[in-house]
Amino acid sequence: MPKLPTIIVTGASGFIGSHLLEAIKDEFYVYALARRSQKEAGIPIHPHIHWIRVDIKDEQSVKRVMTEIKNNTGADYLLHLAGYYDFSYKDNPEYTKTNVEGTFHVLEHAKQLDLKLFMFASSLTVSKFPESGARLNEESPANASFPYASSKIKGEKLVKQYQDYSPGAIIRSAAIFSDWCEYAPLYYFLATWLSRSWKSRIIAGQGKSAIPYLHINDLITFIRKLMKNSQSVPKCGVYIASPDDSASQFDLYTIAGRYFYSKSLRVYNIPKSLAYLGILLLNILGRLVGKQPFEKLWMLKYVDLEMPIDASITRRKLGWSPTPRYHIKRRLLFIIENMKSNPYDWLRKNEAAAKSTVSERPNFKIYTAMVTLKDIIVDKIFNEMTSPERKHLFQTYQDLEQETLKARIETMYRLLETAIRIGDRLHLLSYAQSLAKERFLEGFYSDEVSYAVRCTGLRTVETLLSKPDLKAMEQRVHDQVMMTIQIVEDEIEETFDKLIKNSTST
Repeated sequence: MPKLPTIIVTGASGFIGSHLLEAIKDEFYVYALARRSQKEAGIPIHPHIHWIRVDIKDEQSVKRVMTEIKNNTGADYLLHLAGYYDFSYKDNPEYTKTNVEGTFHVLEHAKQLDLKLFMFASSLTVSKFPESGARLNEESPANASFPYASSKIKGEKLVKQYQDYSPGAIIRSAAIFSDWCEYAPLYYFLATWLSRSWKSRIIAGQGKSAIPYLHINDLITFIRKLMKNSQSVPKCGVYIASPDDSASQFDLYTIAGRYFYSKSLRVYNIPKSLAYLGILLLNILGRLVGKQPFEKLWMLKYVDLEMPIDASITRRKLGWSPTPRYHIKRRLLFIIENMKSNPYDWLRKNEAAAKSTVSERPNFKIYTAMVTLKDIIVDKIFNEMTSPERKHLFQTYQDLEQETLKARIETMYRLLETAIRIGDRLHLLSYAQSLAKERFLEGFYSDEVSYAVRCTGLRTVETLLSKPDLKAMEQRVHDQVMMTIQIVEDEIEETFDKLIKNSTST
């Protein structure tokens, strides 16, 4: 049982989640919830990180995870980072499924945990850009209407509805970046401005488009402050994680050019009407060649708009303020230095951050279905192995007590689940060797053990393919399950052969 304070982090494999885990893993016991496997997310194994693959859109899976956490250690805090965003500006169904319904699932089933604080990652973009001379603050209305903002506004409302179960903190954050950038719009700006592209000297409007930026290290400090002050914060408060000033495109363009080329770059400001025509042509060309540009027509709505902030209430309540050395205008030098010195890592990190936060993960769909259908599949395997018609295949297994046999089937099934979940089959080799040794000593034949393993795979595939959404990916299901089974079978046969040779030679 961990003695450290415990936190649940949804969306743990994302940009913010992965940086947070690295920062707090020695001080907190973390239940890291994510769609991706820990290996796929590149998160190192650590004794204080308990990785759980779960899709928050699946309410039963969320319920199962929260109940497991309650029965294990409980939790002190929950940071809800999981969410969907893309740059299409279109109303993707994922906004409702993940950002609204997923948030409801997390809130509903976290009720049982008696949390000290539920932290919801929202965004300053839930508010429209302020009128000239005004600033956004903690009391600014959540009145933006584009799909992402609408989904976050609904999420904020849900947090307020559950404040009697868990005190809530709504975090409206600025654009979060790191020393490697990892903020998609800024990444595309820099990649264009510091290239030889014909677009590299062009900025739409007067270059006054400005938003606030916050370094990931400052955000992590902000989250720490929230947790530290959890006993004194109101039941459900809005907090702004942002500096007060915004950085304009022209400011960033000028700094980037001077640092990268050691000289000031000339910029060509073009009116919105001409920019509209250029972006339209780029998107038409993109459709023809199958590669869409980052620039979208909707972005022109925000040309020369500024988003100044007044986060004085948050700073006073939490005793927190952004660190001057982490300001975007100073940290841009670190970003560009990493871009110049480590171009491969810079590209890899930013391309990963630029991808949609929700993607189709076939392995995870298979794993989720296996968890849901576990009892049905285990019963099918058990019934086949105890059937009189299969006595010639499973004679020694049929001599076992039924409880023992069922326990062994469940063990093999759980290991198969794990292999599918983490996308790594190598751990099954040591299991197969141990299994073969145990069964050899118990008097089983090699073929019997192999048939039992194969039966597990066949009945699993058969049952999974009864689900329409998995039937559509039949080959993937078959390969993921049966290739894993084949590895186990081959290792069992190899180990049995060695054991037989050793026994006959002595």
